[in-house]
Amino acid sequence: MAASIFLKKRGISSAIYELRDDSFTSGGNIALAPNALRVLDHADVFEKIERMGFNYENIAFTSADGSLLGHFLNGSQTKYNFAAIRIHRTIVRDALRAQVREHGIPTTYNTKCVEIVSEPAPSTKVTAVFQNGERVTADFVIGADGIHSTVRSHVAPESATPNYSGMVGIMGYVTSGELSGVERTLELPAMLFGDTGSFAIMPSSYDGTEVGYFASIELEDRSRAEWSTLGQDKQGLRKILAERFMPPHRYPELVQALVEMTPLETLSLWPFFSAPTLDSWVSKSARVILIGDSAHAIPPTGGQGAAMALEDAETLSYALAMIYGARSVSKPEHGEDVDVNRILAQWNDHRHARVAKVLDFTSKNGKLRKSSPHLFEHIAKEWLMWAAFKWMGPEGGAQWMYEYAAEAVRSVLH
Repeated sequence: MAASIFLKKRGISSAIYELRDDSFTSGGNIALAPNALRVLDHADVFEKIERMGFNYENIAFTSADGSLLGHFLNGSQTKYNFAAIRIHRTIVRDALRAQVREHGIPTTYNTKCVEIVSEPAPSTKVTAVFQNGERVTADFVIGADGIHSTVRSHVAPESATPNYSGMVGIMGYVTSGELSGVERTLELPAMLFGDTGSFAIMPSSYDGTEVGYFASIELEDRSRAEWSTLGQDKQGLRKILAERFMPPHRYPELVQALVEMTPLETLSLWPFFSAPTLDSWVSKSARVILIGDSAHAIPPTGGQGAAMALEDAETLSYALAMIYGARSVSKPEHGEDVDVNRILAQWNDHRHARVAKVLDFTSKNGKLRKSSPHLFEHIAKEWLMWAAFKWMGPEGGAQWMYEYAAEAVRSVLH
C-alpha cells in the first residue's frame, strides 16, 4: 500500500492486488523506529497513528533478574525528530488503507498472483496472471507479496526457498488491570536477556495500560503446515513460554505474571525466516521489482523489517518518477532515451547496500537473544552488552540507521 501511495504522490497511477480479505486483521504488535515513522510521515499516516500506540525513546536492557545493563535509544525527538512507537499492526494497516482509499487507488482483494509473464518484444509491458484467470498488463509489476513470494520466482527463478533462522517470537499482551498486585520493579520498555532466551516487555497502547511482550526463543524447524498448526495451539504456545520463563528460571515476577495471565487469544507465533540472497531485486527485463519481505525478509530482532519495506516503497517511487519523467499524468510514455535498466540498477544498488548493513545489525542483535545455557557464556554475553553501552553510549551505534531519509536515493539516480 505504501508504494501505491508514494507513486500517486509522484503522479503515477497504480493498482493493488491483495491476497487477503478487506477485513483481514494483522496479529500482534510492531515496533516502529524513527526511520519507519519518517516514511509514514511522508505518506501522511504518522499523525493518524501517533496517539494510537505507545511512544517511547529508551529501552532498558537487563539481565534475566532485572539488573540493568544499559539503556538503548530506540528513538528520540531531539536526535531523530521521532520517538519510537509500539503499536498494533492492524492500526498501521488500517491507516495505510485509509490513505489508499483517499487517493482513489483501485484495490482488488482475495486475489492471488500465480505467474508473471513478460510480453514479447518489442513490447515493454509485463503481465500478472491471477488464480481466477484474470490477466493484468502494466509497465511494471512491484512484488510485495512477502517471504513466500510468487513474484520472486520470476525475478530469480533459481532462488532458494526462505531460510529458517532457528528462532521464533511468541507475542501476547494483557491490560495493566490484570497485573494489579504484581511487583513492577522493571523500567518499561525492557529487554531481558536470560539463559533460555530473551523477553521484551513493551506497552502497546498510547496510555500504557496495555502491556505486550515478545519472547525470542529457539525452536526446531517445521513445515509451513506445522508452523501454522503450532500458531493455532494457544495452550501449546503458553507451555513453551512457561518452560523457558517460569521457575526455576530466574525472571522477575512481572515476566512470570505475563506468561500466566495472558489471554490465550492474544498469543501469536512468528517464526524468523530470511529471504534468499539475490544479486538484484529487479528482473532482467527491468519490469518486475521486488520490495519488502519478498526481496529481503529481515528477522524482527533489529526492529527494522517494516522500516526496510517502507523505505523500499518510498525510494522506488523516486526511481520510477525519474523513469516516467515526473509528469503528473496517469500513464506517461517514456522515450527510448530513458535508460530504465540503469535507473533501477542505481536504486537496487542503493537499497542493497542499506539493507545489507541493517541485516548485519539485526544478525548481531539476534545472537544476543539466543539462549546461553552455559554459565560462562551467559556471563560473557551480559558483560559484552554492559561494555558496549559504556563504550558507545545509549545510541548503540545505530544513529546511521535511524537518521536515514528516503530522499537520499535521489543523489544516486541520474
